[in-house]
Formats: sequence, C-alpha cells, structure tokens
Amino acid sequence: MDERLQDILDTVQKTAVEMSSAAGELFTAAGQKASSLLSVSKLNVRAADLKAQRAALLQEVGSMVYGTHTGAVADSDTLLAKLREIDVVNQELDKIDAEIARLRQSVRVCPLCGADAKPGDAFCRHCGTHL
Repeated sequence: MDERLQDILDTVQKTAVEMSSAAGELFTAAGQKASSLLSVSKLNVRAADLKAQRAALLQEVGSMVYGTHTGAVADSDTLLAKLREIDVVNQELDKIDAEIARLRQSVRVCPLCGADAKPGDAFCRHCGTHL
C-alpha cells in the first residue's frame, strides 16, 4: 500500500478514536446532568409539599391567635407545639435549598467536550471552551 495512503488512513483512524472518546465523555456528562436535574426536581417537589404543610400550620396558628383576640383562649401547649412544627419545616426547607444549590453548582460541564468543570472555572480545562 502506498505510504501516503497509509498515513491518511492512520489519521482518519486516530480522528475516529478521538471523536468516539469525546462522544463518550459527552454522553457521560449528559447523564450526570440529567441525574442532577432529576434530583433537583425531586427536591423541588418535596419543598412544595413542605411549603404547603407550613402554610396549613401557619393558618392554624393564626386562627388560634385570632381566637385569643376574640375571647377564645388558645391552649398554649398546642400553640407552642404548632410553632415548633413550623420551625422543623423551616429547617427542612433550608436543607433542601442548600442541597439544590449544591447540585446546581456541582454539575458544570463543558458544552463542547463534556468535561467536568470546577466551580470558578471560566474556561474548560480540557478543550479551552468558554463556560
């Protein structure tokens, strides 16, 4: 076989291997991003449930406080228990918000090659693309 033709075939083979490697990295990055988005979606659903629970608790507390204003004395132990439930719900919401922020920040990938990017990176460390 002609040496020039062999060089061309070697170059084509090398390019094909590099492209398949880049495609594999891109698919891996896409899978990681999809997994992160799914996790964020699940956390958002949980947060919505907690916010609805908090709204119901706040409504109960408001009714108790207004009842006290109109002369119906509220049981202070029950009121305190409701307020503590609200505190627990708020703590859970804070944890969910922090986890969502972490997930959104931790999965940054290069739009060109799919390589993982670290927080603060302005350019891809693999191919140099602006992030």
